Amino acid sequence: MNIIVTNKYRDLIYNTNIEILKELNGVFKVNQIASSFNSIFYKKIIIDATALQDFPKESVLKELSKSFDMDKLILFLPPDNPPPKRFLSFLVSLNIYNFTDNPNGMIQLIQRSNTINDVKDYVVQQNIEQQPVIEGKSDEDIYSNNGRIVIGISDIEKNVYGSKFIYMLKNELESLGKKVLCIEIDKKNFVFYRSNDMISISSNKINECLNNNFGYDVILIDSNNRLEEICDDVLYLLDPSIWEINKLLFSDRLIFQKLKGKKIIFANSLLSDQDVDQFAREANISVYYNIPPLNDRINNKELDKLLIKLGIISETNEKSTKKGLFDFFK
Repeated sequence: MNIIVTNKYRDLIYNTNIEILKELNGVFKVNQIASSFNSIFYKKIIIDATALQDFPKESVLKELSKSFDMDKLILFLPPDNPPPKRFLSFLVSLNIYNFTDNPNGMIQLIQRSNTINDVKDYVVQQNIEQQPVIEGKSDEDIYSNNGRIVIGISDIEKNVYGSKFIYMLKNELESLGKKVLCIEIDKKNFVFYRSNDMISISSNKINECLNNNFGYDVILIDSNNRLEEICDDVLYLLDPSIWEINKLLFSDRLIFQKLKGKKIIFANSLLSDQDVDQFAREANISVYYNIPPLNDRINNKELDKLLIKLGIISETNEKSTKKGLFDFFK
């Protein structure tokens, strides 16, 4: 039998029809939850993250990892607020391997707990304290960039498609109700779009800019430098046309070795799925997404699938289950 501690996502957890021995509903300190069940034998304890007082502070997560048998704990993360990579890495560093944001993942974790091998791909660095942090940002705020998702866009071929891509992403996200800020670093391309919330800054102003711009759901950064330090995720744009690829290889024959393991986006691509697979095998890379030529004068629903895969928006089909950061639990 299982124990559930719920708050915001009570219905989502409760409606899975798992065997429940006892339930707490509300917001509690970690020691209150631990003391409530220290004399009860249970199979798993599922804790809705929103039921933890002061979640996602680092001190709360550390206390959680010390208060329960990590093999029996399942942490249910908010499905409508996907965390950045370093938060997942921090969980793993605390030996919290059983985390998910969907009922199917929870059921699987009840049946079999994760091992380090199941979550090793989420490890960014062994010591989270070594992570680069934005100047002035609290160490306690490790769940998100102050409630935002920060996505970096790197245009490998250094043409102007990155600016167009960000503009189209912004328009589509705003059509879905998201508030979006776009930042280009050491460039002046955004001026031609004459759009609000698209700013150009120098590289030495990025920390100040991120610290001073709150209230956005998503921040898109156009740059080829420092992105992995300051962003939750980075997309590497690549035009797979013969001319562009040969020009790229002429300037750097090791480019595909450098891109191995990165999230590569084929942009402005006319390749079929079969062509993409063949290209990936020959170049020994993995292609994260293939985007056809798009019209920047309209909203492009084609981008929704990419946004879902990244975990920025949720699926709205009959499954009503978000894909993205936690796909391997499903």
